[in-house]
Amino acid sequence: MRYALRNLIRLKVRSFLTFIIAFAILFLSMFGMMVVKVCEDNRKRFYGSLDGSVHVTNENYEPYLTYEAAMTLCENAEIITAVSAVKEYIGIFENCTYVGYGTFKRDRYSGEDADSDGKVNYVKGVSVVGVTDMNILEEVYRGDLTMVDGTMIMESNNEAHHNKIVISEELAEQNGLSLGDTLILDMASLYRTEFDVRFYAENGTKDADKYVYIVGGIFENIDNTANVSLPWEVNANRVYVPISTLSDIAGSERIQTLYGYTTVEVGGKTLPRYGALHENPSVIPDRLYFHLSDIYKMKNLEDEINTLGFYETILLTEYVSDAASSPSARLSEIISIILFGIGCVGFVIFVLAILFNMKARHKELAVLVALGKSRRAVTRSFFIEISLLVMVAVLTSGAILTMITDALAVPITNYLYSAEISAKWSDISSDMILFGNGVENMITTQMADMGYLFHTYALPSFLWVFCITLFVMILIYFFVRIYIIKINALSDVGGKE
Repeated sequence: MRYALRNLIRLKVRSFLTFIIAFAILFLSMFGMMVVKVCEDNRKRFYGSLDGSVHVTNENYEPYLTYEAAMTLCENAEIITAVSAVKEYIGIFENCTYVGYGTFKRDRYSGEDADSDGKVNYVKGVSVVGVTDMNILEEVYRGDLTMVDGTMIMESNNEAHHNKIVISEELAEQNGLSLGDTLILDMASLYRTEFDVRFYAENGTKDADKYVYIVGGIFENIDNTANVSLPWEVNANRVYVPISTLSDIAGSERIQTLYGYTTVEVGGKTLPRYGALHENPSVIPDRLYFHLSDIYKMKNLEDEINTLGFYETILLTEYVSDAASSPSARLSEIISIILFGIGCVGFVIFVLAILFNMKARHKELAVLVALGKSRRAVTRSFFIEISLLVMVAVLTSGAILTMITDALAVPITNYLYSAEISAKWSDISSDMILFGNGVENMITTQMADMGYLFHTYALPSFLWVFCITLFVMILIYFFVRIYIIKINALSDVGGKE
C-alpha cells in the first residue's frame, strides 16, 4: 500500500489523468442513471406502472369479465402471473358522515322534507374503491395521494380477504377515526340508487346489510372540493378496500337474495317478483389487467380463453406507455443509449490508459520481477494504485452527484411534467407551460426533501455504478495480471522507459 501511494505521488501527472478519466466515466454514468430514474418516475405519473400487462375487455373495449372469473383464470393459466383490478361503487357508511355534508345538495324527491332552499343533502356520499394493489392507482403513481399513517391496500390484503379500509385524513378528522377503528358499510347501498336508498327499506334485515371494515391506513390527497358537484367525487370521500372483500359482499346470502327472485303479498296472494337490487352483484372491474410472464403469447392466451364458453368474446389488449408521445419516455430512452455508449467507450479508454501507463513503466515492472518480487505481488501493487484512484473517483462522483441531484432533480421533474402536459394537450401553449410557474404538487414538495432525493435517486444510482465498477475492476485485474505474466524480466530490464 505504501509503495502504491508513493508511486501515485511520484507519477502525479499520470495519476491525475487516470483519475480524471475514471471520474468522468463514473460521474456521467451516475448522473445518467439519476436522470433516467427521474424520467421513469415522471412517465409513470402520466401512464401508470402496468407495462407488460394487458387490458381485459369485450370486443367493444368495455368491462366484461368478473373479478372471480379473472382470479380463476389466473390460478389455472401458467402464463398469467397476477391480476390487477379496480372497481368503484358509491355507498353509505352508517357511522360516518361524508366530507361536505350540508354543502353538496340535490333536488328533493316527492315526499321528502327539504331545507329552506328547497334542496336536500345526498344520502350516499362515499366512493368505495375496490383495488388489488393501490400502487396501480393513478392518484398514487402520480404522487397526488400519499400516506400519513398506516399502509396502503396491497396484494397480500386481497389474498387474505382483509377487511381493511384506507381513508382520507379529512374523513378521519371529521368522524374522529384513527387506525384500528371500524366503519360499517351498508352492503345494499353499493347496488341501490340514491332514490332507492332514500325510500326503499327492507324490514328486519338491518344487521344482514352490514359489512365491518377496520381502518388500516390514512392518506392525504389533493383537495378538489371546489371543482366537483357531487360528494362522492371529492377526493376526501374516496375510501379504498381490497376488491376481494367486495366480491365477498356480492356473494353474500343477503345480497344474492336481494338480487334474485323474492315474493310479495298482493291482495292476500303471494306473488313472485324480481329482487330489490337493479344491478348484478357480481364484481365486474372497471379496469382489469392480466400480468403475463410472456407478452408474446398474449394472442394464444386470448384464443384459449375464448374456447371456455363466455357469452361475449374476451379481448386482450396490450398496455404500453406511449413512448412515441411521452417526453419523459423519449428522454429516458436517449439517455439509456448514451449511458450504454459511455460505458463501452469509457471502458475501452480506461483500459487503454492503463495499458499506456504499464508500457511507460514496463522497465520498472521488469526490474521488480528481476529482483525476485513475485509477479502476483507486482500485479497486486500496480492494481492497488489503480484501485485507489478509482475509489477516490467513485467517492468524488457520489458526493458531486448528491449535490447535483439536490440542485437539478426538481427542475428536471418540473420541466418533464410540463412537457408531458404540453404533449397531452397540444392546444395549450408549450412555452407558457415550460416557462411558467413550476409544478406545485405533492411530488415536487416531496422532492424538496434531500433525504427523499438521496434515497430515491442519488443512492440507487451510486450503488448501481459502484457494482458495475467492481465487476470492471475484476476484469482490469486479470488484464494487468496477464500483462505482467508476459514480462520477460531478463530481456526487458535493458529496455528503454
